Amino acid sequence: MKNVLLFTSLLIINFIYGQNDIKAENLLNKVSEKIDEAKSYQIDFTYTLENKFEGINQDSKGSIIIKDDSYVLNFMGLTQICDSNYIYTIVKENEEVIISSMNDEEQQTIRPSQLLDFYRSGYMLLWDRLEINNNDKVQFVKLIPIDSDSEISHLFLGVNISNFNISKLVEIGKNKTKTILKVNNINYNPTIDEKTFVFDKSNYENYYIETL
Repeated sequence: MKNVLLFTSLLIINFIYGQNDIKAENLLNKVSEKIDEAKSYQIDFTYTLENKFEGINQDSKGSIIIKDDSYVLNFMGLTQICDSNYIYTIVKENEEVIISSMNDEEQQTIRPSQLLDFYRSGYMLLWDRLEINNNDKVQFVKLIPIDSDSEISHLFLGVNISNFNISKLVEIGKNKTKTILKVNNINYNPTIDEKTFVFDKSNYENYYIETL
């Protein structure tokens, strides 16, 4: 009888924790509706890396333009151009270009082109804390990876409930490293030149170019 009760209890626990929180799901659905109405985005952000055990606390500002799976990222002195098939990492300081295939990229972290929609699959959603900053109310949703082999322990996705914009993304790694991406500004449907996502080799004639 005890074994039956234990088995039943485990089933109930697994059912409860295996379900998404309805409030969290509804909130992210509203975020998705707004994102799906736009064809492109431009985001200015601040990226923070923290690891208290190793004494790391670094802030860096960056910007990214996204359209479908293509993007241009300017961050930490680097420029990445992605045409949805290949990623061109341009290091001006070293006069170097590294070319890699998107298929070869690690899937453990969130791709730049997925910043606004990564949460739609692969995570269990839980309602979390509410933060109020200068009249902005930011509701956080906790995301727990379904993949137990993920290097990510969990994430917190902050949504400004006045306009349903993503405000902040906090990633907690299993190695206790915390990364914070704060959205300083987001522009929907910016004007994008058709050559924005095209890597023009002629602009880098004196650069060392390596294909991985």
